[in-house]
Amino acid sequence: MTFKWACKFSILVIDVRQGINLKYWILGFLSAFLIIWIISFFFVATLVVYTWSSDVGRMIRVPGSVIQNRDEGWGTSHFGQYDVVGVDDISKNKIPTIAIWGNSHVEAFGVEQWERMEKILISMWKTDGDNFTAFGVGDSGESIVDYFFKIYHYEKICPSIIAHFIIITDPTEAFPDQSVGTRSVFQSKPEYQLIEGNRILQYQRIKSILARYRLDFLWSPATNLIKNTKLRFSLGPHKVESQNSKIVDTLKPKEAFSFILNAFRCNTNKPIILIYCPYIPVISKGEVSLKDPNKYISVLAEECRNNRIDFIDLTQDFCNYYWETGKFPRGFANSRPSEGHFNAAGHYLVAEAIYRYIMNGRFDDVIYAN
Repeated sequence: MTFKWACKFSILVIDVRQGINLKYWILGFLSAFLIIWIISFFFVATLVVYTWSSDVGRMIRVPGSVIQNRDEGWGTSHFGQYDVVGVDDISKNKIPTIAIWGNSHVEAFGVEQWERMEKILISMWKTDGDNFTAFGVGDSGESIVDYFFKIYHYEKICPSIIAHFIIITDPTEAFPDQSVGTRSVFQSKPEYQLIEGNRILQYQRIKSILARYRLDFLWSPATNLIKNTKLRFSLGPHKVESQNSKIVDTLKPKEAFSFILNAFRCNTNKPIILIYCPYIPVISKGEVSLKDPNKYISVLAEECRNNRIDFIDLTQDFCNYYWETGKFPRGFANSRPSEGHFNAAGHYLVAEAIYRYIMNGRFDDVIYAN
């Protein structure tokens, strides 16, 4: 009888101890979660949530949303209407307006708003007493074909646009038959044609809820766990074959450039200016390289002239900046130096080039007619 009660007492003690341990586990988990949640306010990038816009004709960042970037650089972006950072409503612009187009280089999450090329431009004009303004339209992963289709919508939204400056970092951006998912595409078969994409993004409702309660840090681990079912255990960098290397061998760059540039020229009567921003200077094999390996840039520049599109090459500007300062127009304190997106200096160099172009009177007739 005594043994029986002793066994029951032992089981009761074990149950109580397990209950206490479970309580500690729960308290530990909640405490750790709270600490991570608080730290994420300062050191974790916020989720980018999209919504459909009938005015723009595609998915845009939610108007009024604030994007905090900590992955590359350190910046906060406030989105207004029509997917534009730092301007509440571009449709209310009444003075001559410059539109700057690009992908993640114009999206520019890595710099603060006052460091962006369009804000620097506006500051330069204010200093000189000139009555101009500018805005940038950039979305990571977009191509020059996306800009082609978006120009029409933005000219309707903002009739005060007087010119379009398009940022490109590699001439192969204008090559056809590239894998771009559901984005707009430039096809070469059966003939050259531009096809508008209808990019539909999934899980925006879930991302919206996570962003609302600042649970952004949960998204990346969850998606990696679900999507990355295979792990790579090999040491060192993983070599990825460039899709463009296959494309270049099968097309005629001159014809491809001519087609897409002519399409742009027929798409608007406003001046179009391509700004080439190469990935130099760059640290390669322990040395700083100032040589641009791209062999198609001269072909692109020639076809721009043939299609009445001005071309600005910032190769020398970027190299001069390195020689004068020992610094790079790309790279941040929390990323690889000389690589990636424009830092504040890179944005300044682009803004300076646009400023010089306009102040040199390259299209005064268009400005004053407007």
